[in-house]
Amino acid sequence: MNRYSGKQETNHPMVKQLMEFLRRCDADPQEFIEECLSIKTKDQQAVLLKLNTAQSLIYKRIKQLRTQGKPIRMIVLKARQEGVSTLCEALIFERTVRFENTNSLIVAHEPESTEAIFAMSKLFYDMLPVDVKPMRRYDNKKQMVFENPEEKSRTADPGLRSRMVIATADKVKIGRGLTIHNFHGSEVAFWKNAKDLMLSVMQAIPNLANTSVFLESTANGFGGDGEYFYKAVQDALAGKSEFELIFLPWHLMPEYSMEFTSDKEKIKFSESLDEYEKDLKIKAKLTLEQLNWRRWAIYNLCGGDTEKFKQEYPATIEEAFVASSKAVIPKQYIEAQAKFVRPAIRKLDDILIYEEPNPRHFYSLGADPSEGIGQDDSTMTIIDKMTGREVGSYIGQIQPDLFAKKIKQAAELFNNALAVIEINNHGLAVINALKSEYTNIYQRTVFDKATNTKRKELGWKTTYTTKPLMVDDFIAGLRDEEIGLSSQATVGQMMTFVHTSESNRHGMGAETGQKDDALISAMLSWQGLKELPDAMPRKGRSIKLY
Repeated sequence: MNRYSGKQETNHPMVKQLMEFLRRCDADPQEFIEECLSIKTKDQQAVLLKLNTAQSLIYKRIKQLRTQGKPIRMIVLKARQEGVSTLCEALIFERTVRFENTNSLIVAHEPESTEAIFAMSKLFYDMLPVDVKPMRRYDNKKQMVFENPEEKSRTADPGLRSRMVIATADKVKIGRGLTIHNFHGSEVAFWKNAKDLMLSVMQAIPNLANTSVFLESTANGFGGDGEYFYKAVQDALAGKSEFELIFLPWHLMPEYSMEFTSDKEKIKFSESLDEYEKDLKIKAKLTLEQLNWRRWAIYNLCGGDTEKFKQEYPATIEEAFVASSKAVIPKQYIEAQAKFVRPAIRKLDDILIYEEPNPRHFYSLGADPSEGIGQDDSTMTIIDKMTGREVGSYIGQIQPDLFAKKIKQAAELFNNALAVIEINNHGLAVINALKSEYTNIYQRTVFDKATNTKRKELGWKTTYTTKPLMVDDFIAGLRDEEIGLSSQATVGQMMTFVHTSESNRHGMGAETGQKDDALISAMLSWQGLKELPDAMPRKGRSIKLY
């Protein structure tokens, strides 16, 4: 309930005009934001806040969610200086100064940012038109309380009884029993206590349509302080959380463009483009002026470090999370996979289908089983032998016997795909449950030293010998662009697949706190393709697989 809804309308033109304005703001808060809130420009001028390109993109989605009556749960992965924090602050300020009994909390990553956000909110209030400015009791200790400042008249006319608190991540305490209606986490990837803090925050926010949670940040790698934000982004991409991800590449901003001094300079620049720049120009439909700014920014804003630019001003999600020096898969191969990622066209009992099976194609299904509880997922990846494209995938917590049923279901859909199941750990239980109902299971060759003979056994066994082979073959496929992964989750795991002596995956595995299950299933599927012909034989011919 806003503070004007209970007032009796009058016939006075100014009152009628105000009430009509507030009704429009109820329907579309952007009108309040752009007509009532002021910000400071870079040259220290106070001007009304007009949404830029990136802000408008975010707001459009927020408006859709509100129209649908859904709570706002949003993660924004951004480039520098796109105005995301300003938009979040404006949205929360509008909710807090217009509606009663509203509690809002803003958390920044460092004291300087906390100060800047508080100053922004204070300016919002100070510059509000008097007709829409609520009573304010005080605005010290990094909070604004919108109540009647006069104690004697507070009972009769309390004001909104709403408050906005602005704090630093390592200082804030979320008390039990506290209710928060709006939350803004700024530069979450740089919080030292992000996991614990967000656990407390989410407990305090009711799952109601009038609540909002905004988590925004540039990337900060996938380990250390950046681990929580990286995982939150990956979970949102995989549909494993209630949060929706919005990614804002640097080239959304019109000001990230630099004119040439002459046509001759422009022609010379065009002839100097490297392969990355040429590819980015085509994929992102960039102008030469935008690429000119990019080169300028690399040297003037990022000390000549291209990888630093990609982290601060990413063009893709993969670029944002720059791989560490321990990464097994070269960064450029991971980034190149961005053009292949695509949404599923349908689901088959939680199995994502990216394209329907071609009756003349062979398929390989890689499966990495888990116990069905705890940290690891059971995963499968299905790849088309003819195209190298990922056509199906599954990620989930599921017991071995039930996972075997999913493998059978997916394999039969894709022309009785060759099922390459890792035998390590819980793989044996999966194969035992599957082999009586499905026969096209990968067989490895085992040498028996006692009898000096070879025999076939079901399943792929990952060892110190076979794992490097599996990884190297997969990297070669990425290098030659023979592999096209559809799953964003798998591409994300490629970034955190590192060399580590502590790993129980024979010297290579997931960074601490991350997963590699989906990636392993993709590597297993790629191995299975070696056993398959390129295409189904024409009628009247037969091919023996083993």
